[in-house]
Amino acid sequence: MTSVFCPGHITCFFEPVRSNAIMETGSRGVGIKLSKGTTVTLEERSDDRLEVMMDGKECRCDITRAAILMTSSRGFDVTIENDLPVGQGFGMSASGAIAAAYCACTFEDKPLDTAFLNAHIAEVVGGGGLGDVSALMCESHVPIRVEPGLPPEGEIKDSGLRFEKLSLAVLGGPLDTGSTLRDKDTSKRIGDAGSKCVKEFITNPNIDSLFRLSRSFSKDVGLETPALRKVLSKIPNSGMCMLGHSVFSDCSKDVLEDMGLEVYECSSVDSMPIICRE
Repeated sequence: MTSVFCPGHITCFFEPVRSNAIMETGSRGVGIKLSKGTTVTLEERSDDRLEVMMDGKECRCDITRAAILMTSSRGFDVTIENDLPVGQGFGMSASGAIAAAYCACTFEDKPLDTAFLNAHIAEVVGGGGLGDVSALMCESHVPIRVEPGLPPEGEIKDSGLRFEKLSLAVLGGPLDTGSTLRDKDTSKRIGDAGSKCVKEFITNPNIDSLFRLSRSFSKDVGLETPALRKVLSKIPNSGMCMLGHSVFSDCSKDVLEDMGLEVYECSSVDSMPIICRE
């Protein structure tokens, strides 16, 4: 039995980039690695089946399954425990895929890089996030995805920023990242706005510009619901998590809870996935 924890990740603004080469597919963008994430436990079975439970319920979890199957041909009982809601822009899909693949790597004596590789492929093919895996490879609190794809094809830089305290609030149901990015008009708006924001942020990375550009991006792209817009307008240092019905802010948890929101408190981290139990 092996358990691995992987941090979560929120994207503040981004430019999706698709290529015929899967290793060059991803996004340029800026995000925050989170102290909350996903813990995955793999226990080997006597057959070659994968039985997956996520947060106490049976789950197809196709992206996680794919990451495991690319790593090992063994059968496993898979237990996924998320610290944050799935489908809300907190990178739980990528976090779970990386943690699961890393668990499988320990059974096959394969390195962590294999887990990142297989998780990236699973995310791209399965319609998950286009940049979370690359960002989670970087030992940075606030990584900048300068060039799309998984390193070394992609390029990730450390912004030098960090957050001692973050509040994450959920306002509505999950958002389907894959279907949003497949819509051509929406994808073009995201690409145009994201490219502009990333270029500006790189010239002078700071906390104020991160929040300002995050808000500018979500408004220009047209992804803000009335409920999101209302919350964002009341909190100066806040932004919409991409892609979810959720916001991030460095305000205190109480401020968001007073609005009747479901709030999760965490911090930024620069840590890599870690083996919790082996």
